[in-house]
Amino acid sequence: EKTMSRKSLYYGVIEFYDGLVFLAMARETNDVKWSLKLSEALSKLESFVQTGKVNCEHKLLLLQAEAKSLLGKNEDALSKYELAIAIAGKNGFVHEQAIANERVGDFF
Repeated sequence: EKTMSRKSLYYGVIEFYDGLVFLAMARETNDVKWSLKLSEALSKLESFVQTGKVNCEHKLLLLQAEAKSLLGKNEDALSKYELAIAIAGKNGFVHEQAIANERVGDFF
C-alpha cells in the first residue's frame, strides 16, 4: 500500500474502483482502515453525484450496496443493488451494470 497521487480527472471513476478494492480488502482482512478508506471514497462520489448525476449515481449506489452488505443490512443492500443495476443500464453504462450484476450475484 503506497500513497497514490492521482488527479480526479475522471469524475468518480477512480473513487468507484478504489471503493470496490477497499470493500474487498475490508471483507478479506476485517481491518477497519479499509472501511475508513471506503468512507472517503463514498464521500468523494457523493460530491461527484451533485455535479454529474448521470455519470456517478449508479457507482455510488453500488458502493453503498456493497457497504450495506458488509454490515449485514441485506434488505437495504438488495434495494441499492437493484437501483444501481437499473440506473447504470438506463444511462448506458453497460460495463458497470455488468459489475453490479456480478456483485449482486456474489451477494446471493
